[in-house]
Amino acid sequence: MKLELRTQKLREVRKQGYVPGVMYGKSIQSTSVQALDKDFKNALKEFGTSMTFKAKLDGKTHNVYIKNFQSNILKPSEIIHFDLHRVTATEKISAHIRIELIGKEQFHDTDVYPDLQLNEIVAEYVPGQGMSHIDIDVSNLVLGDVVYVKDLVIGENVTLKEDPDKAIVVMKEVHIVEEEEVTEDTDALGDMIREEQEAQEEDTKEKE
Repeated sequence: MKLELRTQKLREVRKQGYVPGVMYGKSIQSTSVQALDKDFKNALKEFGTSMTFKAKLDGKTHNVYIKNFQSNILKPSEIIHFDLHRVTATEKISAHIRIELIGKEQFHDTDVYPDLQLNEIVAEYVPGQGMSHIDIDVSNLVLGDVVYVKDLVIGENVTLKEDPDKAIVVMKEVHIVEEEEVTEDTDALGDMIREEQEAQEEDTKEKE
């Protein structure tokens, strides 16, 4: 991804089709940068917020990953700012890797479903060894099956910073709660209203 030094105000940068951001790391000073909106979105789609990639700035190439980004609250597809963390070839990265379930759609309209207990997991790795997500195939699981952190198959250069015995997915039974129908006894309600009206009329006559 090509970066440029940012010298204009944020509003002007966005008007020109760029996304403002900042690049920082252990061995460099924080630098205000900007990238074309389409270029940043392509990088975000391909690498997510955990995988490293090459970013060029002033003729130099840097290993970076997207540490964070902000979207317009009213228009989530509009990226308004990003943070790039520059890393060295030997520097370890700690990032949250999201968990994605494969084959969960086959449990629609059945009495069993995969309950995702852990949405993401913290992993540590060196640049070039990361991943944007971890897939778990649940298509062959049955009621009572559990997938633990220790069951995940990952690369040798990736360390999961989570309790190995922590459950990620639990196959559970669907429980349908039927709402009780509430019926009103309209006849009884009508009788009560008439009785109150008659009592009021009698009370009025006595006062007269």
